[in-house]
Amino acid sequence: MNKLKLVLDSSALIGGFLPEEDEYYTVSDVIDEVEDCQSKERLSYFLNSGKIKIKEPKKEIVDEVIKKTQKTGDQLSLTDIKIIALAVELDSPIISEDYGIQNVSSLINVKYKSIREPGIKKIINWEYYCMGCRKIYSNTRKTCQDCGSIIKRRPKK
Repeated sequence: MNKLKLVLDSSALIGGFLPEEDEYYTVSDVIDEVEDCQSKERLSYFLNSGKIKIKEPKKEIVDEVIKKTQKTGDQLSLTDIKIIALAVELDSPIISEDYGIQNVSSLINVKYKSIREPGIKKIINWEYYCMGCRKIYSNTRKTCQDCGSIIKRRPKK
């Protein structure tokens, strides 16, 4: 039986993921995101036993994912972007509870699995707007340059 290659996000590890007989990969940044003692201990065991391997994605793939993330307006960390890039590079599904990761993954045809949550139902493109004057912004400013009100995020119509 062929082993699957799967990429793990920190949310999968925190969510209680237990590896089976497949091949599992993650990026080194995920180690820093796992903070609770139980998840750290479990991750350490899986890394030391070789059940989970650390692999960094190619820079050019990371750059491509960054461009796609900018199109959706999702606010992903560099770690999240690297996870998606690694899945692209390995042509593998991601195991993640993170809706932002799932959203961008869907956009670029990377499959994902969820442990506890049902996952996203459709791709969402976000827009940023001023709560005061309703001006639309293309980036993630904190306040409106025209009226000074707070900038919020909402799905584009």
